[in-house]
Amino acid sequence: RRGGGMTDLPLAKPPPGVPPLPGVYQFADGNGRALYVGKAANLKKRVASYFHRARHSPRIRLMMAAARDVEVTVTASEHAALLLENNLIKSLRPRYNILFRDDKTYPCLRLSAHAYPRLMFARGESRDGAKSYGPFPDSGAVRETINMLQRIFRLRTCADSVFANRARPCLLHGIGRCSAPCVNAISPSQYAADAAGAKALLAGDSRGAENEMRMQMESAAAELEYERAAVLRDRLRALSVMRARHFVDDPETADADYVGAHCEDGGVCVNVASVRGGRKLGERRFFPDGAPSATPAEALAAFICQHYGGMENPPLIVPSARPDPLPPNSLPVVSSPNRAQKRRAAEAMKNAAVALSLRRAKHGEAKEKLKQLGARLQIPPPSRIECFDISHSAGESPIAARVVFANGEACTAQYRRYAIAAAKGGDDAGAIGEAVSRCYRRAIAEESPLPDLLLIDGGVAQLRAAMNALPEGVAFPIVGVAKGEKRRAGAEKLILADGEVLHLAETDSAFHLIQEVRDEAHRFALSGHRRRRDKKRRTSVLEQIEGVGPKMRRALIGYFGGLRGLRAAGETELIKIKGVSPRLAKRIYDSLHE
Repeated sequence: RRGGGMTDLPLAKPPPGVPPLPGVYQFADGNGRALYVGKAANLKKRVASYFHRARHSPRIRLMMAAARDVEVTVTASEHAALLLENNLIKSLRPRYNILFRDDKTYPCLRLSAHAYPRLMFARGESRDGAKSYGPFPDSGAVRETINMLQRIFRLRTCADSVFANRARPCLLHGIGRCSAPCVNAISPSQYAADAAGAKALLAGDSRGAENEMRMQMESAAAELEYERAAVLRDRLRALSVMRARHFVDDPETADADYVGAHCEDGGVCVNVASVRGGRKLGERRFFPDGAPSATPAEALAAFICQHYGGMENPPLIVPSARPDPLPPNSLPVVSSPNRAQKRRAAEAMKNAAVALSLRRAKHGEAKEKLKQLGARLQIPPPSRIECFDISHSAGESPIAARVVFANGEACTAQYRRYAIAAAKGGDDAGAIGEAVSRCYRRAIAEESPLPDLLLIDGGVAQLRAAMNALPEGVAFPIVGVAKGEKRRAGAEKLILADGEVLHLAETDSAFHLIQEVRDEAHRFALSGHRRRRDKKRRTSVLEQIEGVGPKMRRALIGYFGGLRGLRAAGETELIKIKGVSPRLAKRIYDSLHE
């Protein structure tokens, strides 16, 4: 339902007819672009508060001055409104929302709904009934937890397709990290008990998992099953070591997320310290977009809703201040923390302040580097720098890569790779021209931002190719970064568009920035090239022949003893294989002898 319609005047009062139901509201400007997206348990009261409340934060005052329309969407519950709000914020990226989410979802640990549950790293929501635990601070924390659970409970981590087709245990079974349910080395009931122990540990009940394992060990010893008792003893020791190393001192706060926010001079940082199963998994800092003039209460409210919406949440979320507005009741936010919880939340807030201070210092250093770079090249300080590089192995599998730096920081979400198709292998200049043309033609079509400075890793030929490949009407400074004598690092030279060559001192901070951008482009291009090359080399020529499936490939390789013997065979010999017709035999022979 839309509000009073588009006008050139700011909204003076709430639109009539807004229902007192849960849902999502959107404020829009005169062009219909979303300015702000929010959710509410009572849409009528929440929307009215923007017009009746005497005091708003500066961010909300600016939003209301630009708002020309409001639209509401009713949902079945406040939790459904939370999920819809997250989706709209991620897709619309409204200017006045505090944006914590990027294009990826947060990492979590997942136990599949299989008869023998699989332990795995995952992102996003589960669609097959699997149980998710998270979100974790980072992917490293998830993998560390998986390794710990493997040592203690020996749950499988292989894909279902591998599990269903194994004839003998894998290496993980040999080193005591898997109980090999794929070959029935463990009974279904025992594996189910191990999976239940892992779930209990992930839910924070480390004592319960330890007691259950101790009872099983004593029972096995009483029944004279000493080998099984010894295995349980070793697993119990691993669990004890884990608890001794990672256990949190305060039992009443042993499983929670402690969220602290700090705002200063237009900057915002939210720090989350995660504790799962009695283990402190580390901390992660978030620096949101669209947060000038935000208060810690507003930052906490936005973070909690966006970070935890739709996730299998920890039992407790302890913020360092009361969020405004309050998150929905479906999220386990502690409204009255005890003394221990307050102390840990205060520690999270202190770490957020330290992280924000370090970030501001880093930004100041980057700003000075950009200023010096602009002075060296006689251009305004470039806030957006892009760099292209080419990587190949003697012309094989060429890849072009583009990296983006904004205000001196890498914007990894905007990195792109281009598989070179038109340029011949080894033609670096042609490959640069092809990549630059494809990149900026698309940027113009999609109205994406263009760089203030474009760096090309290469000499005069690559620089000229990039300049000639720019679409008509597109112009920005382009500089070639050529390798120095004998390709010595630190002796690079800069080639300007007019042919002038600059040699910057190795101690020059502007030179360090160019090196950082160029090296990042080289790393990104090289990793993409290696991945493409290795995939190509792993692919058998037989996989590219129409009519030859996996079963036929196994039969051909098994009969002729390998690809060399297959190449030496004639069409008459190929026909001897069951299922190979004369036409297919000719196709196989021609493909192998192209």
